[in-house]
Amino acid sequence: MGRKNISQGKSRKSSQKTASCQSDRITLRLLEPYSSGEKCAPLAAKIPPSKNKFAVNKASAVTDVRKSRVQVKNKGVQTEIGSLDHEMCTSEEPPLEYWKVLAEQRRQALAETLQENEELHSENETLRKKIAELERRLENKDYFAMMYQIACNDSTQDQ
Repeated sequence: MGRKNISQGKSRKSSQKTASCQSDRITLRLLEPYSSGEKCAPLAAKIPPSKNKFAVNKASAVTDVRKSRVQVKNKGVQTEIGSLDHEMCTSEEPPLEYWKVLAEQRRQALAETLQENEELHSENETLRKKIAELERRLENKDYFAMMYQIACNDSTQDQ
């Protein structure tokens, strides 16, 4: 019995909602003339200006265009192709200058790599020396720890 009352209450609320939604909507018959391309002024007049999200403010549009014109700067652009660039693009084999530039770039990269390898080699050598020293200290520590254990055991047995 309680369930019937709840379901009846829900159906009343939903029927009230649909009735209010139907009154807010524009029926299809009212929209048909606008789809054919006739005047749309009456429909636009019904929309309040606050709800018209796509309204264009013409004054702000003009100022935006003026601002954008001020921000435009002329920059020099190279429009002519250099003789070497043009020759490299059009010839079947690259010119001698291309190979010279390429060899120089590779030489610089090789020099940087060799310098880095030397630095890494010296760093590796110092780390190996440090590891050897620490291993020697570890052996000494183990030896002294063993001697300390023997000394402690002897002193406890004497008492």
